[in-house]
Amino acid sequence: MIPQFFQECAEVLVNEQIARNVYLMRLRAPRIARACRPAQFVQIRTDAGQSPYLRRPFSALRTDPEAGSIEVVYDAIGEGTRRMADAAPSHRLDILGPLGRAFVPPATGRLLLIAGGVGLVPLAFMAWFHRDRRDDMVFLMGAASKDRMPEMDRVIPSDLCRWLATDDGSLGHKGPVTDLIPEHVQQDGTQLLTCGPHAMMARVAEIAAELRLPCLASLENHMACGFGACVGCVVEYREADREDHRYRRVCIEGPVVDAHAIVW
Repeated sequence: MIPQFFQECAEVLVNEQIARNVYLMRLRAPRIARACRPAQFVQIRTDAGQSPYLRRPFSALRTDPEAGSIEVVYDAIGEGTRRMADAAPSHRLDILGPLGRAFVPPATGRLLLIAGGVGLVPLAFMAWFHRDRRDDMVFLMGAASKDRMPEMDRVIPSDLCRWLATDDGSLGHKGPVTDLIPEHVQQDGTQLLTCGPHAMMARVAEIAAELRLPCLASLENHMACGFGACVGCVVEYREADREDHRYRRVCIEGPVVDAHAIVW
C-alpha cells in the first residue's frame, strides 16, 4: 500500500557547508515538517528539468513544526547533489515526504546510536525528537578524517554524550567507530541503533549478535520512487513466510529494519 505523503515546493532557507563536501540545507515545507519522524526521509528533485531525472532520498536531521522547516544533510558527490550545493536561499526544490518507517525507541534502557558519515542524520533526529530519552543516549560518530567530521554541535544536541572516531586518527579514536561499542554497553539493557556505510552497519549487527543485543538499522539503499512503486530498493531477509516475501522494499518496510533479520 502506498503511504500517505505530501508534495511541496520547498523554499531553501539555509544551505551551508559543514564539513568537506558535506552540506546542511534547511527547507520550508510546513506539511512535511509537521508529519516527519526520526529516520523518515524526503525525496528531493534536483534536476530542474535537466538530467539526472530521478529524485534523491535524504533523511531528515531535524524539524521545526512551528516554523514549518526541515533540515537535511547531504554529501555533494554527484551531479544532483552538487547542484543542490549551489542552491541559494529562496531557491525552490520539489520534495516528497515524509516517507518510510521511523525509529521507535524502547521505553527504558540505554540507546547506543552508532553513525558513520552522513548516516548521523536519522540518529541525530532521534536525539532532537525524543528529548525525554536523551539522558539514556550515547552517540558514537565515525568519519574518514577530521575534515569530514561536521561540527557536532551543529547537528546533535550539545548536551548529548558523544564519542568520535576517525579512520586516520586525526580526531578522536583512531580506527572504526565500531571499536567503541563494547565499552558503552550497559549490562542492564542496551539497544543499538545504526546508520551509515553498509560495511559499518554490517559490523554493528555482527557485534550486536555477539553481545546478544537488539539492533535497529536505518538502511541507505538507492531509491527511485521512495513509496514502493518501482521495487528498486529491495533487501534480502533471512526468513520469510513465503518465497516472494524474502526481498522487501526499504522505502516501505524500512528504512528502519531489525539488523538481525536481513542478509548483510
